[in-house]
Amino acid sequence: MKTKANLGEILKEQGKTQTEFANEIGYDQSTISKWANGSRTIAKEAKPILARGIDSFKYYIGTMKETAGISLTPYMNGDRIHRDIASMRMLVEKERREAMEYWNKDFWHIPADHANEIEREQVRQFVKEYSEKLAAEFNLLAVVCERYGFSLKQIDQQLEMTLKSRGLVK
Repeated sequence: MKTKANLGEILKEQGKTQTEFANEIGYDQSTISKWANGSRTIAKEAKPILARGIDSFKYYIGTMKETAGISLTPYMNGDRIHRDIASMRMLVEKERREAMEYWNKDFWHIPADHANEIEREQVRQFVKEYSEKLAAEFNLLAVVCERYGFSLKQIDQQLEMTLKSRGLVK
């Protein structure tokens, strides 16, 4: 993916017209056209609306990076990764093993305000490794959804309902 999420590319990939998309999200087609062809910069407040309207992990991640300046689940498309299910699954397994090395360390019982520098560094390393694991897992989910034609948006809605019904979120 380029450094910026490209609205025009994503709409084309999804087979959506600018008019259809404009109607879905409540913007004028002329505005969508200008955003899609790059002649107008997408307003910061419109980016979350566009990201919710487009069912694309690639676009969501690019928009999140542009809007928030961070992306804990980057779109993995580097030279050393293939975006196929088997390759992503192998990456998840590798990242899981690395994260588990820190998961099994004995720093969990120490209150944060009593941790020494060595313990704090172990926790920092755990956070790094676990973040890499989560990023790989989320990319695996995205690849599976892409290959099978599942909607990430629908899966997210189902997850939210499940977590609410279990009392884990309000």
